[in-house]
Amino acid sequence: MKGLQLNIKNLQKNTEFDTKVISEIDDEGPTNRIKWIEHKKIPILFADYSNFENPEQTIKTIQRVTNYIIKLGYKEILMLIDVRNSFADEKKVVDTLKNASKETKPYLRKVAVVGVTSTQEFILKIINMFSGLGIKSFETFDDAKEWLVE
Repeated sequence: MKGLQLNIKNLQKNTEFDTKVISEIDDEGPTNRIKWIEHKKIPILFADYSNFENPEQTIKTIQRVTNYIIKLGYKEILMLIDVRNSFADEKKVVDTLKNASKETKPYLRKVAVVGVTSTQEFILKIINMFSGLGIKSFETFDDAKEWLVE
């Protein structure tokens, strides 16, 4: 993959440090929701927005991930997001997602999302129109990762 010069071991090491620097550590712990994974030896930033108990937790994590991406400063990031059992259909969460997508667009090459409901699919279209990111939803993590690295 031309243009993507990221070293997964360095990124994993820096992820722990950067997420602690970016925001306060709460009960969730910053590294539980943001981590680097690898598919076909290509690094992918994984953001876990799943299974939150309330929209505020979702918003806090979206903001944490946004801050991390901006602070990291890498261009051409491949990103995978898990939204299973999430609150992405509430207005304040949608507004946060729209702002986050606009702020992170310069740093992201491709974004895939897994766990999107039919209501969230409609919201995803709005976010794509607003941001121009071209976020694509998938049924499985394997399909999402394949698309990201192709």
